[in-house]
Amino acid sequence: MTQIKKELFSGFISLLFGLFVLLMSFTIGKTRLAGVGPEYLPKAIAIYIIGLSVIHILVNLMIRNSSENRKADETKTSEIKSLVLTIILLILYVLLLKSVGFILISALYLFTQMNILAPAEKKNLPLFGILSAVVPVGVYFLFVNVFDLLLPSGILG
Repeated sequence: MTQIKKELFSGFISLLFGLFVLLMSFTIGKTRLAGVGPEYLPKAIAIYIIGLSVIHILVNLMIRNSSENRKADETKTSEIKSLVLTIILLILYVLLLKSVGFILISALYLFTQMNILAPAEKKNLPLFGILSAVVPVGVYFLFVNVFDLLLPSGILG
């Protein structure tokens, strides 16, 4: 598979994912406690994903015959591997959020995602561990104490 075909394939996969998220956002119940309901953010993110996917596809169609597109295949293979692992990780995160709890699953997600995306020569496991522990706890206390919203406590609760 040539490089341009891989780019187009990833663009179409992203487009389909954005369309799926947009369709699923219409199933969210509509309540109006503030100016917008809970369906607003998923719809907005889905529209951004769709827009960026269309731009990605169009740009790659324009440079289809360009010689700049002849890069090393092993770099793109690792990028595709990172994309697939990220999608799998996000699906696991959503599936396990209620049962495991926000703090634990977010810490595991962040640590794993940082390891997937970081280049091998720049992996800093102690920093990843600290960030993975501090950020979910901070976000949890911000949402619970400041915004007065409950997040799943899971097995800690």
